[in-house]
Amino acid sequence: MSDPSWSFLLVGSFAAVGAAMALGTLAALLRYRRTGEFPGAEAGETVPRGRLIALWSRVGVGSVLAAIGVVVLQRNGLI
Repeated sequence: MSDPSWSFLLVGSFAAVGAAMALGTLAALLRYRRTGEFPGAEAGETVPRGRLIALWSRVGVGSVLAAIGVVVLQRNGLI
């Protein structure tokens, strides 16, 4: 496999994982805010503040990974 295709697969995978992590967690948080029910939790169970902070951090980390991946791919001329 040539170097550009290997780089595209590696960096693109990190970007895709970051985007999936950010969007999936964000969707769960928005559903919790809209309906009061968190996916995977028992009905009526409240999510602790610490867990909400950790989930918002996960959205941030995923967004940063996706952004870095896209920037690296653009700088290398792969997208």
